[in-house]
Amino acid sequence: MLNNHGKTSIAVIVFYIPATILSAYLACYRHKRPRLSWNILLFFSTIRLASAILVILYERTPSTGLMVASIILLNTGVFPLVAATMGFLRIILSHEQKVHVRIGQSLLFSRILFFVGLGLQIAGGCLEGSDSVSNVETGLRLVKAGYSCVVVFVACLLAVQGYLWVHREEVSRMSLSILQALAAALPFIIVRITYLFLSVVDASDLRWNDLVGPVAPFLVMGLLMECIVVCVYLATGFVIPDWKSLRGRRVVSSSGVPLVEEC
Repeated sequence: MLNNHGKTSIAVIVFYIPATILSAYLACYRHKRPRLSWNILLFFSTIRLASAILVILYERTPSTGLMVASIILLNTGVFPLVAATMGFLRIILSHEQKVHVRIGQSLLFSRILFFVGLGLQIAGGCLEGSDSVSNVETGLRLVKAGYSCVVVFVACLLAVQGYLWVHREEVSRMSLSILQALAAALPFIIVRITYLFLSVVDASDLRWNDLVGPVAPFLVMGLLMECIVVCVYLATGFVIPDWKSLRGRRVVSSSGVPLVEEC
């Protein structure tokens, strides 16, 4: 008999199967380069499916290996969700001719932070499953360092969004739609990251434990926030024009100035 976490994992599988299909459709058919955001959403949906399956397996046959793998996927899965924001910003930069070159450099720095933070999180999660106390302590430090990278990563993305909002009169209607979607998703991302940090900073408090703690905080502050962000991002993929619609016509800024000449 599955406990509450196992039952929640079944709901996660039900949600992310269609999310995975829609992400694949957006990445492979509806949109062309740059399509990093759709690829990341596809990757994130796959991670969530895998983590849900692992949690169910852990509930049926508990083992240290399944526990470590479940925790790693549950925690590191947040990284790709936040990184999808970077993918949307790349779409904006590819269509805007007046965006300052430093914005592109900031995104490059953000990408480096993403991979560094992800690596630290995975390495730390593996060490936390060790039988050695020193390895566990080292793992905790690595995990905290990885989450610190997340803070800087999010700060860089927010700075780029702030710059684009200040110059929103110079961007196309499509780019403005993307900015509005990112702004709508931001509060839910903040709540999700807050839950993530609580599970690390106050690791002894089982309220913030993804695997063995009470399911309510994990469901409300974790999974629900992720699902809302995924829905916003998927909807954005259908709201903005597909690559076929962008061919042969201009992309016009909100002020009516053509930004991309006709093909």
